[in-house]
Amino acid sequence: MKRGMTMQIEKITKPAQIIVSMSTQISHEHIPNYIGTAFVDLMGYIQKNGAELAGTPFISYLNLNEQGQAKDELLALEIGFPINQEIPSTEKFQSYTLPSYQAVRTLYIGDYDDLADSYQELIDAIKHENGVFTFRSYEYFLTDASAPLEDQETMIELTYRPKRKDLLTS
Repeated sequence: MKRGMTMQIEKITKPAQIIVSMSTQISHEHIPNYIGTAFVDLMGYIQKNGAELAGTPFISYLNLNEQGQAKDELLALEIGFPINQEIPSTEKFQSYTLPSYQAVRTLYIGDYDDLADSYQELIDAIKHENGVFTFRSYEYFLTDASAPLEDQETMIELTYRPKRKDLLTS
């Protein structure tokens, strides 16, 4: 995205979905290798259990701070695939219904390494909506690794909840 361009940001309510995922705590430099391996492992597990993909794979970052940056040196992340039915969970793979959530989202096009600015704009949008960032993000990869870096498409969603309204004002 060119500097100075305004991102298109929308509010959404994501419906509950059945997923299968792998979770880990990992340092930033090991994430790309882990993602590739996890995607392959998850696909194998889904196929082995007779389930089918029902949506776009995602990475969810769980331990973010108010600025949308990692709170610790190790990032807590979950990599998952929406699937059409629940399958058995194991120590490595968890299958469950991800509850519905409210989020602001935007489509980021470009090198994945440069998408951090998008987080700040989304956090500003949450504040503008009088919401409270709930320190979790979802990134959905809309293009595969064969696309050139500048054409990679990532849908970014930051979860939030509405601020409690003061009961004394109307």
